[in-house]
Amino acid sequence: MSAPDSIRSAQAYWDTAANAYEDDFSGTLIGQTLRHAVWHDLDQLFRPGQRVLELNCGTGIDAVHLAGRGIRVLACDIAPHMIELARQQAGATNLIDWRVLPTENIGALIDEGTFDGAFSNFSGLNCVDDLSAAAQNLARLLKPGAPILVCMIGRFVPWEILWFLAHGNPTRAFLRLRGNGEAVAAVRVQYPSVVEIARQFAPEFTLRKWKGLGIAVPPSYMERWARRFPRVLAALAGVDRYIASIPVFRGMADFVLLEFERRETTGGA
Repeated sequence: MSAPDSIRSAQAYWDTAANAYEDDFSGTLIGQTLRHAVWHDLDQLFRPGQRVLELNCGTGIDAVHLAGRGIRVLACDIAPHMIELARQQAGATNLIDWRVLPTENIGALIDEGTFDGAFSNFSGLNCVDDLSAAAQNLARLLKPGAPILVCMIGRFVPWEILWFLAHGNPTRAFLRLRGNGEAVAAVRVQYPSVVEIARQFAPEFTLRKWKGLGIAVPPSYMERWARRFPRVLAALAGVDRYIASIPVFRGMADFVLLEFERRETTGGA
């Protein structure tokens, strides 16, 4: 059966975006700073020898990091070119299984055994139309009690509001707060709140804790500033680590990092 038009269109968009992914985010000082913050939690959550599922793996940076720690990863992405670049980056490691697979179709993995955990980094799940359905499919793939780490776009970002107001763009400044999403080419980006995300992951998953990423650290479109003042960026990253879990501040972040736990299997699960 062929993929729906929406998935084919999104696949084409991300195939095109793959070549610029490093320059736009992963290769930037700000992107690397935020990614290392995610790795801190990934390294605490997953242990060598475990088998982990990654959604929207992009060019494979996180999968390669985990494989370097002896963790087996089944890394999925909607875009064939993303997977091609990821294979090149990974080299000869046999700990990563790469798949061209949209998150919407993740249920296709049901016959491949259960996983010890899962994660989705940097807003891939913001591009899924039905997050609740994705969570239900994901629950079928995880062992009871297994953790999942999800990094999604934050709703209230003072850095962004001030930046776009200063550049005369009030519509963009308050876009996330409206919460009804935006169309980026063939992809619709959703901006659910933490409460809404937790609701859509229920009842299969329980939200254990969450924190903010990019509270003091500015968004990636301020990369030119970050390269001019790398020591200031490093200091702001230190501030982020200190305030990331404080309720007043964690809701003011560019991204939110949520740790869920797969509930124990019940009769209907």
